Amino acid sequence: MRPHVEAIRRGDLAALRAALKRDPALAKKPQLIHEAARAARLDAIDLLLRAGADPGSSWRGYRPLHSVIQEEPHAAAKTPSAERRRCVDRLLKAGADPEQLGAFPPARAILIAAFTGIPAYVEALRTHGARVDGFVSASTGDAAAVARALKQDRAFARARDDGGMTALQCCAASRLGRSDASVRDGLLAAAARLLDAGADPNARVKAWSHEVDVAYFAASSRQLELFGLLLERGADATAALTPAVWNATFDFAELALRAGADVNAAESDGRPLLNDLIRWGQLRPALWVLERGASPNARDARGWTAVHQAASRGNLAMLDAVLRAGGDARRKDAAGKSPFDVARAAGRAPILDRLVEARKA
Repeated sequence: MRPHVEAIRRGDLAALRAALKRDPALAKKPQLIHEAARAARLDAIDLLLRAGADPGSSWRGYRPLHSVIQEEPHAAAKTPSAERRRCVDRLLKAGADPEQLGAFPPARAILIAAFTGIPAYVEALRTHGARVDGFVSASTGDAAAVARALKQDRAFARARDDGGMTALQCCAASRLGRSDASVRDGLLAAAARLLDAGADPNARVKAWSHEVDVAYFAASSRQLELFGLLLERGADATAALTPAVWNATFDFAELALRAGADVNAAESDGRPLLNDLIRWGQLRPALWVLERGASPNARDARGWTAVHQAASRGNLAMLDAVLRAGGDARRKDAAGKSPFDVARAAGRAPILDRLVEARKA
C-alpha cells in the first residue's frame, strides 16, 4: 500500500489512476481514502469514490470525514483551505454519515469539528443534517440549549454520548471559543449549568491508549476560566496539573497548584510527572516542575529516578538540573543499576563524566 499512499501524498493522480486500473479492488482499501482525506486531495477522493471507495470506512479509528476535519489533532485552530472544505462537502454528498464515530475519544464528526475549533465545519455538518443535541450544544457554547436539555432530563448532566464523552467534556474540549469571545462565554456558562446540575468534574473517557479527564480537555483547548471553574467545583488539582504542564500552559499549572495540586503526586503514563517529562525531552516543563519542588529522587515502577531518566536520555542540561535540585547519582533502581550504569549502557559518554563528578561530590 505504501506506493499508493505516497502517490496520494505527492498529488500524483496519474499513478493512482494507473494503480486502480491494474487492481480495481484497491479503491476499497480504507487506508487510501483516509490518506486522501487527511491530505485534503479532492481529486484523489473523487477518483477513489468513483472507483467504489466507502466514504464511511474506518482506518485506525478514523473515518475519512474525521480525517479531513481534524488535520492535526493537537494543533491550534486555523482557517481551513477551500480545498479542504470542498473535501468535507464531497464526502458528505457521497454519503459519509456524520453520525458515525471516529477519532480519539470516538465522537461524531460535528463534535470533532467543535474540538478542532473551526466553525465552518460545524456549519457544513449542520447543513448536511448532522444531529444537534445537548452534547453538540455544549461543544458550541449554546448555554440556553444546554439548560433546556437539563430541564428536560436532569440526568443529562452525567449522561454519555455514543462515544463515551459527557456534555461537560464536550464543553471543555471545544476550541470554538478561541476566536469568538461570545462562544467562549457560552462555553463557560454551559459548563457552570452542567456542574450545577451534578456533572462530574473528574469524569474520564478513553482516548488513544489511556483515560483523560475534563481538566485534560480544558487545558488542551486553552480554556483558562473553564479550567479554573473545574478546580473550584472539585476537579482533582493534582491530576489537572499533568496536562497543564505537558501543554506548557503554566498559567493553568499555577491555578492547579493554588488549588492544592501536589507536584510530587502528579503522574504521567504511570511515572512521576518529572520523570516522564525528562523521558520525552520536555526540558522547559521539567525545569518548571523542578523549580516548584518536584523531587528528582522519586521512583517509577522499575525504580528509576529523574537522574536515571536524564542519564538514559543523554541530556546534559537536564542532568545538571536534576543534580542541582538534589538528585542522587548513587541511587540504584530495582535491578541494582545506578544512573552511571544506565548511561554507560546507552553509550552516553559526556553524561558518564558528569556522573563521576557527582558521585565524588
